[in-house]
Amino acid sequence: MKNLANFKIDLKTREYLIQAIYQMFFNKQDPLEIIEQFKKEHQDQKVNFDKFSDSLLSINEYSEEFKKILIYLDIQDKDISLLDKSIIYFAINEIKFGNLDQLVVIDESLRLSKKFSNPDSYKFINACLDKYIKNPKSDIDF
Repeated sequence: MKNLANFKIDLKTREYLIQAIYQMFFNKQDPLEIIEQFKKEHQDQKVNFDKFSDSLLSINEYSEEFKKILIYLDIQDKDISLLDKSIIYFAINEIKFGNLDQLVVIDESLRLSKKFSNPDSYKFINACLDKYIKNPKSDIDF
């Protein structure tokens, strides 16, 4: 039962993280402000705020490198919605620095896409992440 509870906490944490990444991109807002806002607004929720904070700060820190990865994969900012970009940055960050298996990251990214983005975005996200994983040269600055 404890594993199921932890699993649900992880799912909720990732959902809030996608919302926070989107907010950071859309408002060009400082991630520390977003972290404080989410902690305050969701204090009654079961969320791993340590993981949430670490991930958001990491994505902010490496956003230029992630942008270069997308360019290398032939994806331009103008061609991608902020929500899909948020999900892809989450996935790249998790693949590079997280402790989840790559296939789990892809599966979770597709779930998040189906929940938050338009109905066909999961296909685009799947193709992007598949291309990223299969192309070791895409880690240019790491």
